[in-house]
Amino acid sequence: MSILANPLRLIFFFYLFYLYYSYVRPVPSDFTVREVANFITDYGIHFISFFILGALAQLANNKNNDFVFGISLALITSVFIEFIHFFIPFRDFVIMEGFANIVGCVSAIYLISYLRKKNE
Repeated sequence: MSILANPLRLIFFFYLFYLYYSYVRPVPSDFTVREVANFITDYGIHFISFFILGALAQLANNKNNDFVFGISLALITSVFIEFIHFFIPFRDFVIMEGFANIVGCVSAIYLISYLRKKNE
C-alpha cells in the first residue's frame, strides 16, 4: 500500500515532519507563546504533541499491530529530539521532556488500541 492510498498515513508523516521541525527551530518569545506556557506547562505541551503523534501512528497503522511500531516511534523520536537539543545552543536537553513525550505517545497508542478492541 502506498502512502497516498492511506490519507491518515500521509497526515502522520506530515505531522512527524512538523514535530521534528518545530523541536529544532528557535522559539520566538512573543506574547502568544507566553500565554500558552501560562495555561499549559511545558511538559503538558510535550505530552499533547506526542499524544497526537501516537494517535496518528496507531490510526495510520493496521488494526492488527502489536504496538511495536508505535512504541518504537515514541522512543526513537523522543530520544532523537532530546539528543539534538543537547547540541543546539538555543534548546535545552531535559530528560523529563523526553519522558513526557514517551508517555504521551504510548498513552495514545493504548487508548486507540482499547477503543478498537471495544468496538469490535
